[in-house]
Amino acid sequence: MNEKVKLPRNVIDTFRPELDSPGYRILGSLTPIRIISDMYHRTLEGMTSDVAAWLDESENYWKLIDALRYGYEAEPEPRWGIKAGNYYMDNTIEWQFDRVINVSATLDEFAYFIDKTNADDLVKELGFGEVVDLNKEGKADDSTE
Repeated sequence: MNEKVKLPRNVIDTFRPELDSPGYRILGSLTPIRIISDMYHRTLEGMTSDVAAWLDESENYWKLIDALRYGYEAEPEPRWGIKAGNYYMDNTIEWQFDRVINVSATLDEFAYFIDKTNADDLVKELGFGEVVDLNKEGKADDSTE
């Protein structure tokens, strides 16, 4: 693995000083847990509960270690869309849907929400449809019907 690690933006904001510090790259002989522990203690005061919860998952320790080794970039921002059959909402003001043949090609044209709750509320108001993660939708199914 020599590609950059994708981390949530809030984690990057919390750990950026440590992730960008050349000193941590020199500490390669230390165990990964010690590096994470040091990063954790240095940022404990400014850590939010969502970052602490992310850090509680042991697999994320390794993501931070890989970020130190290979570099990092932010995960894509959440983009929640509304889908009804083969149609995706492309206008939230007029509640307009359009049939999509190639999801990947038109992904940027879909209406989207950053907060999933807002998309869920609109589906309830419409009385049909489902909320989908547009970041994953294009990768999951590019088939045509």
